[in-house]
Amino acid sequence: MTPEKIQDRVGFDVSRETFEKLERYHDLLLQWSKTHNLIGPKERDEIWSRHILDCLALWPHLPDGAEVLDIGSGAGLPGLIIASCAHPDQNFVLVESNAKRCAFLRHVSRETNLPVTVICERVENVSRETVTHITARAVADLSLLFTLSEKWLDNSAIGLFLKGRNWKTELTDALRYWNFNHEVLPGLSDSDGVILKVSEVRRV
Repeated sequence: MTPEKIQDRVGFDVSRETFEKLERYHDLLLQWSKTHNLIGPKERDEIWSRHILDCLALWPHLPDGAEVLDIGSGAGLPGLIIASCAHPDQNFVLVESNAKRCAFLRHVSRETNLPVTVICERVENVSRETVTHITARAVADLSLLFTLSEKWLDNSAIGLFLKGRNWKTELTDALRYWNFNHEVLPGLSDSDGVILKVSEVRRV
């Protein structure tokens, strides 16, 4: 993958500096996955096309000054990817309960000098208050995501959740228990995938 090919796919400029950070992330993910099982063997040839591009779709929806909380960060998808694009006044907090994955997140953030804080804790126990956006990918269905992030979504934070082909079912189910505004935004790597942008989330 080259910067030009990425820009063709995402539709916005990707700087050389950002590309180099993404390249380093790619290499470290392959290296660590040999011993830490961060992604499955069948996914290792699809890191750019299936994972990195999918996460980059979030980037245009994060404004200057964003304070982003990424829940269930796992291998850094999307947290490390969007942090690789960060403006100087943006900050990212990655929440992950698995210690080995947290070690990977911290290692990559040091290697690539990202504006990232890693919290090795269950999201239910995180007390951080200054959050403008919540992100998540492959963590839980929409209704459970609302439960996990309710204390921020109920306090003006905006949710940006990457969802796959079952997003319509998840949306319908969530509307039974929650009131919220939502917008369906296009994804990048999967024709069935979308970004669900949600705000003003309240329990029914």
